[in-house]
Amino acid sequence: MSVSQVVGARFARGRIFKGRRIVLLVFLAVALVSLLIFGILFPNGIAFADSNNSKESVSKDLEKAIEELASRLDSDAMQKFVDSLSQDEAEFLSVKNVVETIKRLSSGESGNFFEKIFNLLGETFGKYFLSFLPSFLTILIICVLKSILSGLTSDFLDNSTTEVVHIVLYASVITILMTGIVKILGTVVGTMERMTAFSEATFPVLLTLLSAVGGVTSVGTFSPMLAVLSSGIIQIIVKVIVPAFIAVVVFSVVGNMSKAVKLDKLTHLIKTVSTWIVGVVFGLFATFLTAQGITGGVADKFGFNVAKFALSGYVPILGGYLSDGFDIISSSMVIVKNAFGYFACIVLVATILFPTLKVMAFSLTLRVTAAIVEPIGDERVAKLLHTLAENINLLITALVGVGFLFFLTIMMMVATCNMGV
Repeated sequence: MSVSQVVGARFARGRIFKGRRIVLLVFLAVALVSLLIFGILFPNGIAFADSNNSKESVSKDLEKAIEELASRLDSDAMQKFVDSLSQDEAEFLSVKNVVETIKRLSSGESGNFFEKIFNLLGETFGKYFLSFLPSFLTILIICVLKSILSGLTSDFLDNSTTEVVHIVLYASVITILMTGIVKILGTVVGTMERMTAFSEATFPVLLTLLSAVGGVTSVGTFSPMLAVLSSGIIQIIVKVIVPAFIAVVVFSVVGNMSKAVKLDKLTHLIKTVSTWIVGVVFGLFATFLTAQGITGGVADKFGFNVAKFALSGYVPILGGYLSDGFDIISSSMVIVKNAFGYFACIVLVATILFPTLKVMAFSLTLRVTAAIVEPIGDERVAKLLHTLAENINLLITALVGVGFLFFLTIMMMVATCNMGV
């Protein structure tokens, strides 16, 4: 071997040794940096314990995240709405602090909302029925007096004088009826206004939580639907259905005042058109809401899985830890979202149920009075009472329909974007 070959071989071995030394230094530097990062993130180290301890640690982290998120929840509007509930509604709800209730629901406690619901509903319905009973007993007394007066004077008075007596007593009955109908209309309109306040207290929080868990598509889908629900449909009830009911009442009163005036077909037409409007509007909204909600939820779930995979697979060293933390945060948000949605549904039931019971009690008293008055002989008053009772079903349908649409909307938001749970 020549001198040049020996020198070349030694030079090559020196380059190889130098390259290995550089690789070793780089490896040691990466290990040192990883240990530093690990020490910062986990100062207490990791106890390689069994699976039960690991589950307990994750459970504690999740409970802590849920409690912190529930404490930071913007619940002032909902708390104000709960404080404004009537005595019967507040007794049904049995909630003083919204945040504490959300925390209990998030931890798995179901609450005692429906513990005494049947007894409370029976007592409330009976109270409403008894509150209307004095007015209808007065109507019954007027009809009895009219029947007695007509029987005593039938041989002495002509038909025109008898009709005048009927009109006077009929006007007294109408005055009593209008007092109750005005109260019922005030209850319905007031409930619609309260539903607007309920939407302002509920949906911004749910939309924020949906957006926080990655439901961007769902938020874009629900936002216009919520605007239609909280303003459009409620305005249809207040501006179309309620005036239609008033028109039906007026035509029923005028049509039964005299035998010469016949307005039954017109009254039936107005009621039928109003029923169609309610059915078509509620049906279309429920259909579009269901279809759009399912579509948006599928798209958001796909995006969530892609983001989690990218975080776990493309972030070196720490990707697995970040993915686990991402799961804990998203799970806590989903649990708080569902707990708030469940609580909102309970508040919704309390808001809609008792006005509906009041309207139903008024309708029942109308039917009972009509059934008692008819054998006495005052056919027109009995027909008026029966017609009003049938047309009040339009208000009951509007109340129950609006409550169902709100309930369906909240349930769709609760069932959407439940990733990580």
